[in-house]
Amino acid sequence: MNTLKWWEPRRLVLPLTIGIIFVIAIIPLKDPDLFWHLANGRLIFSSHAIPRTDPFSFTMYGKEWICHEWLSDVAMYIVYDWFGPAVLAIAGGAVVAASFGLVAARCPASPFIAAFCTLLAAFASAPLWGTRPQMISLLLASLTLYIAEGRGPLWILVPLGALWANLHGGFFLGTVIVGVFAVGAAIDVLRKKDRAGGWKAVTAPVLATIGMAASPLLSPYGIRLLVYPFETLFSPAMREYIIEWFSPDFHKVAFQPLALLLLALMASLALSKKRPSSTHLLLLLGTTYAALSSGRHVPLFAIVAAPVLSGQLANLGPRHRVGASDASADGSARKLLARRPSTPFGVTFALLVAAVLVVSFVWRLRPVVSADQTDQAVHSPIRALQFMQNAGLGGNLFNKYSWGGYLIWHGELVFIDGRADVYGDEFLRQYMHIYRGLVSPDSVFQQYDIARVLIEPGSALATLLEGSPDWSEVYRDEKAIVFTRAQAT
Repeated sequence: MNTLKWWEPRRLVLPLTIGIIFVIAIIPLKDPDLFWHLANGRLIFSSHAIPRTDPFSFTMYGKEWICHEWLSDVAMYIVYDWFGPAVLAIAGGAVVAASFGLVAARCPASPFIAAFCTLLAAFASAPLWGTRPQMISLLLASLTLYIAEGRGPLWILVPLGALWANLHGGFFLGTVIVGVFAVGAAIDVLRKKDRAGGWKAVTAPVLATIGMAASPLLSPYGIRLLVYPFETLFSPAMREYIIEWFSPDFHKVAFQPLALLLLALMASLALSKKRPSSTHLLLLLGTTYAALSSGRHVPLFAIVAAPVLSGQLANLGPRHRVGASDASADGSARKLLARRPSTPFGVTFALLVAAVLVVSFVWRLRPVVSADQTDQAVHSPIRALQFMQNAGLGGNLFNKYSWGGYLIWHGELVFIDGRADVYGDEFLRQYMHIYRGLVSPDSVFQQYDIARVLIEPGSALATLLEGSPDWSEVYRDEKAIVFTRAQAT
């Protein structure tokens, strides 16, 4: 009996695939929302209290805030503060790699097909990766799929749901996923002629669904948290103004792997003699719609689609009876197996693969390690903020939306930041109208007693203020402009 050695390609291909994904997923800490997550983690860690009202803006100060990511924020802050940005970036890459490691484990095909499908799914979702709590939801969704497919006891999904509800607002996905498994099991029972005893297979996923639906009650926000996902999902302003809620733009190179994944799925479903189970077909239909509706949901579609695609590709070949031709083919395979690489060659190959991964890891980590905390904010108004602080400029600040998190991290109360759910649709729409120069800012600036404005050069609002006698430009660089109210003469 022939057994595969650890150095042979069939053994190495999946670890190599996960290693590649891990290296690619180590991303510089440039997500604009990262800094308010860190600031919130710092606040919770120092005060030993979970905020229930907004502490970071002067416009919504004291308003109810469902801080559904509180546990993730604390964990991110501890890693960042104790071990530095490089370790946080590595942890972010590890979360993504673990998510797709579970995807590879779910692929019902040879290691080579599983590796191809997993890599394609990873590349399809890569534009949405980042060091943020949303990636923890991706990992937990991947783990939920792994367990629900029969690789673990379903009861464990209930405590998993409770943990998820304290890590990220995407916890509702767990309930939906397990609920689809319950519906799929029911469909399978109804399609059978002999249904006696079949309903027992439906009981476990139904109970797990109920348990996961109730598990958010174990969060600090209790029943109030159950409503939160629906408030976010059905926010028109978020879909209109926030990029990650836009539909994928297939004119961009970054979304071509997603297009390829969709085309590969359609082709394999048409050509393969195998058909997906009722459960997987429902999951595929739902996540395909979600991904095409909003780029934010592409990673969820990817982890659902890859195992389905692998199963279809594994069954593309014609089926036939075992005969003389099969015996001949089996003999040829044995001859090839007999001529497989010797042990020294296999070890050399394995060491070469490991060396390539290590070099790639160091290369990807280098820009993160070489950057200090300020340089990591590559999209933030670093020097403009330093100017305001050194000059002692105070008063309420009107800021660009994507800069809010960075300003919060550095102790500023902001007009707005990436917590769009705190501000609401009407306020977000009002802000965008002002920022785009569609309305005069005067009434809103008076309402909130705005003393400073921090925006980027060339924006419509900057052009308006440059021509206004009420505002004076006190600082400018290639990234930001600072305006203050003109002094009366």
